[in-house]
Amino acid sequence: MAVRTIGGGGRARSSSRQRPGRTFHYRAYGFAIVADTEMPELTPLRDMRQGPLERIAMRLCEARQAPPEPRRWLNISTYPDGSAWLRSARIDKGYLLRFPEMADFVIAKDGCEIHCVAARDGVSLVTLRHLALDHVLPRALNLRGVEALHATAIAAAAGVCAFLGEAGTGKSTLAASFQLAGIPVVCDDCMALADDGRVLAIPAYPGVRLWDDALKALASGGKRTLPVAQFTAKTRLIEDAHGFAREPRPLIRIYFLRRAPAAERPAISPLKPIEAFPELVAASFPLDIGDRTMLARHFHLLGRVAASVPLRRLIVPDDFAALPAVRAAVLDDLVQN
Repeated sequence: MAVRTIGGGGRARSSSRQRPGRTFHYRAYGFAIVADTEMPELTPLRDMRQGPLERIAMRLCEARQAPPEPRRWLNISTYPDGSAWLRSARIDKGYLLRFPEMADFVIAKDGCEIHCVAARDGVSLVTLRHLALDHVLPRALNLRGVEALHATAIAAAAGVCAFLGEAGTGKSTLAASFQLAGIPVVCDDCMALADDGRVLAIPAYPGVRLWDDALKALASGGKRTLPVAQFTAKTRLIEDAHGFAREPRPLIRIYFLRRAPAAERPAISPLKPIEAFPELVAASFPLDIGDRTMLARHFHLLGRVAASVPLRRLIVPDDFAALPAVRAAVLDDLVQN
């Protein structure tokens, strides 16, 4: 892997915003994120005395060298064609996450630091930010004792409701339609959880990732957007930080989405915990499946979620014009016992 130093645009470092020694402070998932580069996707933390917040350091712009090749990989996530998307391994310093042909990240053993240790030539800083925020950070949360689900969620008046489903089922599109209707997004693709006697959803950051057709169908001009990464045509639709849900709130529904091209209207039906539990497990982010202590904690919380949060199957018509009806069906369901 060719090693390089990255600046603001993924080229030679030239911006004072990435000068050595400067740090930027943000809030995400209930943590203070202390980064060595600007991260416009996140909510700025103006005063580090706000909190108390535990910190996660994120280093993306330092000179780097390739880590040693691990003896074995803990887990390999693949694309539909079978090629590797993400490999993870246990190493002396913590955990190595390798995105083939893009970058290597190391997460410290305690999850307190994320470091991009190597990147391929031509990989932009915006791509590294996406990998760090949307793929590495959820796994670092697991090391910090925070469980998470591959889910998108909104903060309705009664509490948080989450949308789970396979890629392409429309989780982000549905959340964006709620956001544009005035109901804040809590997270996109990673919902962190806590348990204080109730299952709580912890806000991530104010944005959702949309394909171009969804963005054009939902958002009029003037909305703030950012590119996601150089390898995808998705765009981030950024929510006004003032309207973003900031504090953990009770999780009151989980909707398991299924797109139905032939459906004319949305349909909601209850799911039993025993039916939903395998889908919750499949949608989680455990980093080291050899860590028995973590797995016990992990499955205990997933069991609490399945047993205490009402679970629903949500059939979504494959039509942007149906989104108002889907929102109405969800909001009506939220006021039911």
